Amino acid sequence: MRDSELPKATSRRSDDADEAAVEVEDVEIIDLDADDVDTAVEDADAEDADETTDVAATDAAADDADDSMGADAADDDANGDKPVTATDEEGRAPEDVTDIEASATAADAQPDDSAQPDNRAKGAPDDTDAGASDDAADAADSTAAQRGFHPIRTVKRQWKRYTDTKFYRIWDKRPKFSYGAYLCVAFALVLVADMMLLWSIDTKHMYDPKLEHSFFQQILDSSYHSLSSTAGILNFFALAMIYLVCVTVINRFWVGTAVFGALAGVYAFACKIKYAMRTEPILPSDLGFLGGGGDGESVASFVTDEYRPIIDHGVPLIVWFVVICIVLQFVDRRRAFIHCSWLHPLRSVKNVFGNVCRIVAPVMSIWLIVSYAGGLSSAHSSIREFVNEIGYSPIIWNVGDDARANGAATTFLSLTRVKAMEEEPGYDEAMMQTINDRYAKQAQAINAERDATLTDTTVINVLSETFSDPNRVPGVHFNVDPMPNVRALGDVATSGLMLSPGYGGGTANIEFQQMTGLSMANFNGSLLSPYQQLLPTRPEVFSFNQMWNDACGSDSCSVGFHPFLQRFYLRNANYRKFGFSHLYTLDSDPKIKHAGTYQGKSGKSDTVTDEQAYRNVVDEVKANAAADKPAQFIELVTMQNHAPYPGIYGDENEFFAANESSVPDGEKGVIANYAKGLQRTDEATKQFLDELDAIDRPITVVFYGDHLPGIYATAVNDPKNSLALHETDYFIWSNKASAAHGAKLPASDAAYSSSNYFMAQTAQQLNARVSPYLALLTELHKEIPALSRAVTNGGTWSADSSVTYLDAEGKEMDPKQFSKKAKQLLDDYRIVQYDMMMGRNYLHGMGFMALPKQ
Repeated sequence: MRDSELPKATSRRSDDADEAAVEVEDVEIIDLDADDVDTAVEDADAEDADETTDVAATDAAADDADDSMGADAADDDANGDKPVTATDEEGRAPEDVTDIEASATAADAQPDDSAQPDNRAKGAPDDTDAGASDDAADAADSTAAQRGFHPIRTVKRQWKRYTDTKFYRIWDKRPKFSYGAYLCVAFALVLVADMMLLWSIDTKHMYDPKLEHSFFQQILDSSYHSLSSTAGILNFFALAMIYLVCVTVINRFWVGTAVFGALAGVYAFACKIKYAMRTEPILPSDLGFLGGGGDGESVASFVTDEYRPIIDHGVPLIVWFVVICIVLQFVDRRRAFIHCSWLHPLRSVKNVFGNVCRIVAPVMSIWLIVSYAGGLSSAHSSIREFVNEIGYSPIIWNVGDDARANGAATTFLSLTRVKAMEEEPGYDEAMMQTINDRYAKQAQAINAERDATLTDTTVINVLSETFSDPNRVPGVHFNVDPMPNVRALGDVATSGLMLSPGYGGGTANIEFQQMTGLSMANFNGSLLSPYQQLLPTRPEVFSFNQMWNDACGSDSCSVGFHPFLQRFYLRNANYRKFGFSHLYTLDSDPKIKHAGTYQGKSGKSDTVTDEQAYRNVVDEVKANAAADKPAQFIELVTMQNHAPYPGIYGDENEFFAANESSVPDGEKGVIANYAKGLQRTDEATKQFLDELDAIDRPITVVFYGDHLPGIYATAVNDPKNSLALHETDYFIWSNKASAAHGAKLPASDAAYSSSNYFMAQTAQQLNARVSPYLALLTELHKEIPALSRAVTNGGTWSADSSVTYLDAEGKEMDPKQFSKKAKQLLDDYRIVQYDMMMGRNYLHGMGFMALPKQ
């Protein structure tokens, strides 16, 4: 609309008794880029109706200069339209709309003053134009002063003066960046961010201030060669989607670029420090305590002087990048990334299309990244199939290894969106109240026949790594019993076989079931590890140790021991959430006290022996008894029999000669080494129980193997062996000081079980009163002795939503043949798990998990 003529316009206004009319004819458009100012003026004039003039020239100028409002406004310059200032046919630069209004107000003294021609000729120097404008503005100021101060008119006058300056005339001719330029910048920035993330998980390359290369150059030099790796490619996809979200949501390319660059930089530098110290990248669960809040530690808490140079050089790098982007946002005349006009959405096809794109683009970009994150955690999704082709292989039990293999960004996204369970129809507080009442009555019936208090006994749970009888594996046999002591306990204590959801891996899942009473069978197949994918997202999680905490009034009654690293399965964070006072590990503070390894005739083991692991527990129990403190809940997760199984015993290993297995020699040798380690565990366990027997405090030990080792390659090849490869040994034993010493549950309640039932079985053995929750587990165990979802195959993690149910004789049960009571119990159990893991935790507030008062 440049150099176009506008039709005549008449403005009428009322100022008490005075009226004046102003006509603006044959108006020409010149330089006035007052988009936002005119928008504000229109809004103010609409509100101040008695001071509004209906000027056609203003409306016409708004058609071209006012296609934006607020943060989402976009220049009409995208089409080449250039807002300009009105002049008359003689070339005079008359006053803007504000000056016209001011002149109209003073109509009695100077009628039609705004329409009077100027004596200047066309082509007069710019300073003459500016002087005329200033004179007119001064006159308007005088008139405005008579009428009183008005902020909008003041802004308009100042804006008019600014647009008449030489600087503005030059500035308004600055170029627009093309979308091709935007694409090049985005591609380069994503590549740089990718290299920074690859560097962040590379422990071999730390920033060295002594080198001649700069901080930024050291990052690029150490990681550019990995861009074509699986981690590099998957990182690129994830970062590109995040970048797209930033730009489309903000709708300013350079501002979105600044936000993305800052986020990528902060994540990379924080990840570098955390990975160097803990071999673990930044996870979604870390976001809750980046500033020191939540259940975790502040990021600053693990920044030592050794890593301070990364912060000192990284922060200025991010700041300068943001500053440059902000400057470019002003230099670039294309203010909006996507053109839109909220004031005139239907004025043109361009506006309609732009507004639709402005809405759709951010929605689609957010949907894209959310779908991608969800697909990573769903084994059968199309996204998962796509990334599998690139080489994606999740290592969910170790986020550090997963980040190295698949990229830190991929690891982060894979843990952000996991649909652990389907929504329960009709789930609400009333439904949960009905379930609570049902099992509160059941608990009363059970408690009427029991007289002991569960928390008066110290309960020690021992998860013995891969402990299982190799003689039960088809094709494997030793003529020497590797576990005679544990086998003998079957005569004096509750013992049987545990149905495990894992083979060759999945330790934390079995541990999770034992700690919470929940079952992997109720989760969707896409949930591979609750410790990694679910618990970090929950504000609170119930675990059985909290019953001991409630009884003694503090978390000092809950203690954990794990002779390995606390970062595995995020145990450090999860145990804090469970309410443990401390988890003693090799890298905790303080560290686990006894951590010796085994020196064999032909080598030394890499893992802490079970004898040493037991010593930590015995010391804790003795110290607690000596101080006359309340009973405890103690969790021990051992490591001795963890893979691999090297030949460290030499000719001291009698299981080579005793091995009568019908398997290849290589497999036979590994199994023999495993059997020797099993024998050592058996002997250490007997010594452990003997020491506990000598303590004059009631103590009960729940001992179980988590899963079979992934060494039975021959047996795995036959699908008929699947059940045998998921059965481990367990026992529940009470010492002499316990009233339950020598107690043994009947075979119908003990021959087969799963780890989610152990606490209910312990209460049964101790003749202890139960909570409504334990009453549910007790009744469910009677109907369905064992249930489990197998999630591994040959040690390789995979999703499998099928569930195995076993009866009291170890035979598989058909869910279609379940009794009405069994179906009701299973439904209630699933809903309870939904409330605890996905819902609002109604049951916790109803006292569903609380033991009856003594």
